[in-house]
Amino acid sequence: MTSRTITTDAIARCEAAPDLATVEATALGEGDSTEDARAIANDRASTLRDSITDVSAGQVRTVDLQVQDTTEVFDPVTDAPFQATERLHIDCMPETAESVVVDVATAGGQVRSVQFHLHEDKHRELQNEAIGSAMERAREKAEQIASAEGLALGEIREATTKEVSTGFDGIVEEALARSADTNLHPAPITVSEGVEVVYELAEK
Repeated sequence: MTSRTITTDAIARCEAAPDLATVEATALGEGDSTEDARAIANDRASTLRDSITDVSAGQVRTVDLQVQDTTEVFDPVTDAPFQATERLHIDCMPETAESVVVDVATAGGQVRSVQFHLHEDKHRELQNEAIGSAMERAREKAEQIASAEGLALGEIREATTKEVSTGFDGIVEEALARSADTNLHPAPITVSEGVEVVYELAEK
């Protein structure tokens, strides 16, 4: 005889203040040739690196370098035949992100975004905590339903995690370089986990 089962699901959320920030900045170059444009962008990127006071050299990395023919670019930033864009990611502590933004803007760079996130270990810790809370809630729901039917909850037959949409984990601020009077206040980051659990049912 097939045993009776009940299936419940639950979602739990845990949050923590971000412990990492990544500032995305760009340095632009222009010239009569691709080599000239690239060299100027590289020089300006070097100036940005030297101007950022709150991070070490290892925390600034080039993630992209593009050279474009301005005749093929919508709304080019220069009248020169070629423009180059070197894109940098600057990793820092959340509390120093504002000063990094100011340093980049003062040095003539452009800030494209500021993203706040968590170290991998902390993110995993929140995931585990959320899964534990979701499992507790799923059991509570199953016990309530079983009790209403005059039955007792048995062993777990199957448990799976479910993908939960949580939206964006970071704050994106476009064109922060327009103003050096930027005030960044990152919101807590929420980690959500969902579970679906199948329990056996037994007679009381």
